[in-house]
Amino acid sequence: MHRFAQHIRIFSLKIELVRRRKDDMKRVLLIGLASILGLFALIVGITAYRAQRADYGWSPAVASPMYTSTHPRIVIDQAHNNASTAAWSNRYWPLARLLRNDGYEVCKGTDPFSHGSLDSVSVLIIANASGAPKPQFLGINIPVSTDKRREDAAFTNEEIREVYSWVEKGGSLLLIADHAPFGAASADLAAAFGVRMHKGFVAIPNELSDPLLFSNDNHRLGSHVILSGEGSETTVRSVMTFTGQSLDGPDDATVLLRLPDSAVEYAIDSGDDLKPQPAGKAQGLALESGKGRVVVLGEAAMLTAQVAEGEPFGMNIPGNDNRQFALNIMHWLSRRF
Repeated sequence: MHRFAQHIRIFSLKIELVRRRKDDMKRVLLIGLASILGLFALIVGITAYRAQRADYGWSPAVASPMYTSTHPRIVIDQAHNNASTAAWSNRYWPLARLLRNDGYEVCKGTDPFSHGSLDSVSVLIIANASGAPKPQFLGINIPVSTDKRREDAAFTNEEIREVYSWVEKGGSLLLIADHAPFGAASADLAAAFGVRMHKGFVAIPNELSDPLLFSNDNHRLGSHVILSGEGSETTVRSVMTFTGQSLDGPDDATVLLRLPDSAVEYAIDSGDDLKPQPAGKAQGLALESGKGRVVVLGEAAMLTAQVAEGEPFGMNIPGNDNRQFALNIMHWLSRRF
């Protein structure tokens, strides 16, 4: 009996030892998993901090809102693989907040353009439409395979006809297409209004081009009520853009943001090589088409507030008038002046 009890005791000790080893292994595994998750969260956090995203801390205050009793309806398109939309996680969320504070009703455009779909819209904003999706989270690109390219046409011929007809009857369009691939994706819609998009990356030799300054001092601001405003408090004296592409417009278009003759456009000529070419004359145009109004911009960040690598760029950079420029564009398009 004594030997039997001793065997039982030894067996129990072995079981306890195995149990403790299993518990130790679980703790090691849990600590290892927690470390991996912590490292992953750190990497995601650093990447998100460095990525280009909306500036969620920027204040879009408007001292004297333009609309207090009526509220014109603005639709910001997000039905065409847009890189810039009014969604909370997207780059034009700050612009949407600014326009709401100015008294506009701002809506998300989730449907393709079809007959009658724009009838209740005062101003349509299309920013950085593309031919294929590129989902993002907090500015981080999420790889998604697709059988189309981002530079493919973003709009069908029928949609272009609908938008053009709506403008001709009195609608107002703000069309924004940044540097490649966005110029190519929106080129057909711009061409319907006589605007040529150069589809590349614009730069001015021997000059900092990101940001690129348009001001009264360097004579790169045009002459238009969008720039002069309705008095000294609403006058635009300087605008910053952040790379983008160049534009040419029809003879009756007004150049808002004028590029110098030395400007070049780095565009894909053949293969995948970027070749310098003469740039267009502008990065911003205003024109009338039929009974409607159109503003075309060759760069998107100028009309929002973003951060990249923790640094502000856009309306949130001190010393520029981009915020007022955005408001004045909308006031002209909504026919307040």
